[in-house]
Parts: sequence; C-alpha cells; structure tokens
Amino acid sequence: MTLRHGYFSDQGYTYGAYPDTSPERLAFVALLHSQRPPDLGSAFRVLELGCGQGFGLCLQAANYPQAQFTGVDFRAEHIAHGRALASGAELTNISFLDADFLSLAQAPPEGWGHFDLVIAHGIYGWVSPELGGCLMELAAGALRPGGLFYLSYNTQPGWLAGLPFQHAVKSYQSRLGDGQPSLDAARHLFQQLQDCGSPLFQAQPGLAGRLDSIRSQPAAYLLHEYNHAQWQPQYADQVIRQAAELELLFLGSASLPESFDGLLPEGFRSLLAEQSESDLHELVRDLLTNQSFRRDVYAKGRDPLWNVYASEAIQRLEVISLIEADDLSLPDAFSFRLPFGEVQGNRGWFLGLMDHLQQGPCRLGDLHRVPLHGDSSTPLPELLQNVALLLHKGSIALLPPARDPEPARRFNRVVAAQVAAGAPYAAIALPRTGNLMPLSDLDLLLLHAWQRGCRGDALIEALSANLQALGRSIRKEGQSIEGGERLELITAHVSRFEARTLPLLQRLEAVAVGD
Repeated sequence: MTLRHGYFSDQGYTYGAYPDTSPERLAFVALLHSQRPPDLGSAFRVLELGCGQGFGLCLQAANYPQAQFTGVDFRAEHIAHGRALASGAELTNISFLDADFLSLAQAPPEGWGHFDLVIAHGIYGWVSPELGGCLMELAAGALRPGGLFYLSYNTQPGWLAGLPFQHAVKSYQSRLGDGQPSLDAARHLFQQLQDCGSPLFQAQPGLAGRLDSIRSQPAAYLLHEYNHAQWQPQYADQVIRQAAELELLFLGSASLPESFDGLLPEGFRSLLAEQSESDLHELVRDLLTNQSFRRDVYAKGRDPLWNVYASEAIQRLEVISLIEADDLSLPDAFSFRLPFGEVQGNRGWFLGLMDHLQQGPCRLGDLHRVPLHGDSSTPLPELLQNVALLLHKGSIALLPPARDPEPARRFNRVVAAQVAAGAPYAAIALPRTGNLMPLSDLDLLLLHAWQRGCRGDALIEALSANLQALGRSIRKEGQSIEGGERLELITAHVSRFEARTLPLLQRLEAVAVGD
C-alpha cells in the first residue's frame, strides 16, 4: 500500500467532471454575492489543485479555448492521462504539472499569483492537516486579488454515521496492508453487525443507507473516499476561519440552492437569521440540514460590485432550456432534492418560465419583468432562487459569452471514440453553455457511430457490434438481456438518441449538424 502524506495512492481516481466547478457557474456565484466575477469573454486563467485524471479540466479547456488552464497532481498516472487526452483533442490551452503541494509551495512556478479561478475538488479533508493547510496557502498565493477559490470537502454532521465504517477501514488497513482487502473486510464486518442487530444501526440511522450506497459505487471512488490515513470530515466554521486567515473570504455555495435560506423551512430560517457571522451561519445551516458535503466559494479579498451594478449584471445573464417541452409534464419536473429534503416548486410559475424558454434563450432581466404566472412580474430575488433550483437540477443552463465551439466538438469526438474503445468517460463538453452534459455509455457509443456516418438501422448494428467488442451486455433490472428483447431495447435506445439526444447536442453546439 502507498500512502503519501496520508493519501491513498495505490489506484488512480475516477474520470469525473463536475458542473459546479465550471467558470460560468463560479462567476454566477460571485454575482449572487455582489463580488466582481472574472470576465469570461477574456483570456482568464484557471488552476486546479489535485486535478485527478484531468478529464474535467480538459473539458473546461475545450469549452473555453481563449482561457488558460493548469492542472496539478502528484500521481504520474493522472498527469499522463490528462496530457494524453489534451494532446488527442489538440487542446493547446492546458498544461499539467506533476507535483505535490508541499514541494510546489516551496518553489511556485513562474506566473503564480495571477489565476482568476482556483479549484480544489475532493482533496481537503482527505489529506493531513499539514497538507490541507498547504493547499489553502497555495490557493491564496496563486489567486490574483479578487479571484475566486472553489473548495469542496466532506463535512459534519452528515458524516457522523459513516465515521465508524471509515475507522474500521483504517484499522484493517494497518493489518492487511492493502486498499481493497481492508475495504472489503470493513464491509463484511459491518454487514455482520447489521445482520446480528447491533444497536449501532439504531443509534446511527444513516449508516444502513451509506452501506447500501457503497455496494453500487465503483472501487476507484470507494478507495479514494475511505482509505486515507488522515480522512476527516470538517466543520464549516473551522474551514471558513482557516481560509479567512489567508484573506480567502467566504462568499457562498457553488451548490446554488444553498445560497438561498428562503428555501428552508420557516423554523430553520428563524434560527439562521440569528447568526450574523458567516462562519456560524454556515455551521448552523449544516447542523439544520445534516450536511455531508460542501462546495464553498471564496474570494481573495473583496472586490465589491455595488448592488445596482450587480443587479444589472445579473439581469444581463442569459439562460437556456436543456429539456424538451414534453418533459415538463413529468410529475417530478419541478421537484428539487436538497440536503434537508425535497422542495416542490410552484408548478404554474415554473411552467410559465420553462414555456418561455422553449422559444429560445432569455435574459434574466426579461424573465424578471414578464408575467410568468398570473398578472404580475416576479421579484428578482424570487426569480434567482427559482433559477438556482433549475440550474442545480440541470433543467436550464447559463450562457457565457460566445466562443469558438470547434475545440469542444473536437474534444467530444475524442471522448466518444475512446468510450467506444473502453474508456469510462461519462460526459461531454457543451460549448454553448460552457459546462458539461452527462451521457450514458450507450449514448456515447451511439455518438461515436453517428460521427462515423451511421444512421438508422446502421446505428443499431454499430451499437450492437461495439457492445460485443467490449464484452458488454444489455441489462434490465440487473439481468443480462439476450435475443429479441435485447434487440428491442437497443432499437428503443437508438430511437431516443436520434429523436431527442442528438438534436439537443446539436442545439447546444456539442456536435455540428453534419458532423
């Protein structure tokens, strides 16, 4: 087993991409909190500390070809993958640095101190306190004054139920000396505890659900979640105060609904209203909602955008619908799952907004003034709260300044081709929105076949052949499907791809019409 600074490193991390880290999302958070955002129409600069496999950073570099991206990671495997993907997609605006945070802090590279955005997703709290502090210092040193820092981490009290399991993993690891055996041993132990009726499961009601989720998660994720020697969820107020010592001032959450206390039950809002300091406000919020994961956005010093200017900038922002008109009739179309529970939106109002967006992109200022339900316009704070819910769910997207879509299309062609060869990617770039779209492996295989000229029945044949070449089966309710039912399921998926998925990707400029 290999532990560097307490971080498990025997196996590479997953190939994820995260919408909350995207530049246009972080710029929106800044505006919501009256902080001047980076100019996304200019040559801004982005640094990711702990970039993992580099897939998400490459996706952003493809979406924003005028910007410069730098990824840092201490695993050679991650750096090699990121560089190969960038090279294959001909991305010239991204570079990767093989370094750990301690050595980087001792000798920062040239140009350090001029980044507009710094991202650290899923690192802080999984490393030693020394390294976590070093990460903070690196971010503060890398940012220009007024720049934005995204920091995500496990938090309490939501992880209280998981602490006994992670401790068991760590205890077995000291004996078994390897990541996967220790994880398996802890899972087996806790299944036995559950089977024999241990009162631990009554004392910690969330433990059973966490164990259930572990069964369906990939090993690469689980090993990097649980097998770190220094793993420790943090309390929000401690992190906010530590950041403040480095002039990193808490703005709000990149999980957009969490910036709106109005979405909480009335009793929660009353208690929060008593908290005048941001660190205590966020701590109490987490205690009320049993928060388990935070996505915080900080600014390196306040660069205030005065209220009138911030309001004008927000009203100039455009949004676009990501769903089809017939999806609006689904029962859960305006149901939003948040950490404390489910919020039901006013169906009439949301239908009015989404019907408006079916006609094309709209500025928030126009949506603010147009009667969407009834005879009156919507107050801007209420509009922003509801827009935050729709952005969080993925029903709509922000539209940053126009950019050349070709680098993102080229990146998407490479992603689809590599999935057809067995790569585990699960998203593509959307140059129109500057963010990503999750796609299933079947859709990515179909996209690859379509880009090779397959249409209609040829798509069915290509998907079937590609699945066979990968040794993959079509599954339904956990069972492998063969024969006529397999062909029926493939045909239905191809029909949905041609009728719904492909036109949406073309509308969002992810693929060219004649690609």
